[in-house]
Amino acid sequence: MRLRPVPVLLLLAALALVAFYGWNGRTAADGRTVAAAGSAGVPGSSANAAGVAAAGTSSIRAIDPNAPGGLPGQLHASTAPVASDSPPRRTVRIAELQASTALAVSIRDAANADDVAANSFAMEMIDFCLRNASAAAKVQANAGAWMPVRLRASTGKEPPDPLREASERTRMQESNRVLVQACKDFSLDSAKADANTALQRLIARGSLYPELMNLVTQPLDLGALTPEQYDLIGRSLRDRDAGTLALLGQVVQPLLANLTANISAQGMTDPRYYADAVTPIAWQLALCQLGSYCGQDSLWAREACLKFGACTGDDLGTAVRAALTRDGLNPALLDKQVEQYLRAINGGDPAALGLRRRKP
Repeated sequence: MRLRPVPVLLLLAALALVAFYGWNGRTAADGRTVAAAGSAGVPGSSANAAGVAAAGTSSIRAIDPNAPGGLPGQLHASTAPVASDSPPRRTVRIAELQASTALAVSIRDAANADDVAANSFAMEMIDFCLRNASAAAKVQANAGAWMPVRLRASTGKEPPDPLREASERTRMQESNRVLVQACKDFSLDSAKADANTALQRLIARGSLYPELMNLVTQPLDLGALTPEQYDLIGRSLRDRDAGTLALLGQVVQPLLANLTANISAQGMTDPRYYADAVTPIAWQLALCQLGSYCGQDSLWAREACLKFGACTGDDLGTAVRAALTRDGLNPALLDKQVEQYLRAINGGDPAALGLRRRKP
């Protein structure tokens, strides 16, 4: 069946909705997606050496051992080949695109590239600037006004600012300034044109990304998917395209958050708060281990630094583990969730993410 192109206005509306609800969606007991009534200050999107050692060794092996954000240890069930020492040129190019302080230019370059990975990453950069180019986001990123939140529910006895070291505050201020600068020239009109260009190129190359985007623009019952929807998600997992998988993480986030809350419920004050904050990061770390760029100048690392003060180290994994340890949480909980996501992706199994087919 021939795929109908998604109208760019509808596409941008879908991206705007994703940006508005972010990773704060909730899921009813039967798996239906429902919007959160409010963000409670956590629009959800690791340790230093001492913190990692104290928390225990991860059971996860990065499929690409050189991928920034890869956690130590081994995932024994994985049979994926180990990448060579030199990252592919595609990986280097996408790292360069997102490290730019002019994302409007990077978006245009990626949208027009003769490469599926770059085309889908153009959409990821648009989504990033939709979230971070607003007046409210700029106020938050202002070095003197924004205070990060914890990765666990705070108690009334704690000081409001979780950052304990001046170096962390300096690092966050520097990162936030770059974040604001990077989206300074972003405009919705240009984004519409670039999104349309990227989408048309993805359609022409047979990418699953446009088909998956269709799921964002329609009501979706994650606990009772149609056979076609279930099959598409399975194919998206097996395709292993980083941009498509990043979008899939947003589509199925409510059930991913349920999985995280169930895993972390024992001994945690507010597992739902933790799940809403950490679920997107766990999915991102899974993609880091599949080769996505997750250095300290990556989009995902900058957002984690802005929102949660996860600013330590050279990559997303190190920064988040440090923030978890700082907030009194064991990073092994995060490792466990990342491992489950990796197994679902490697196995191409939607059921491992909590997704279910509609009963006949």
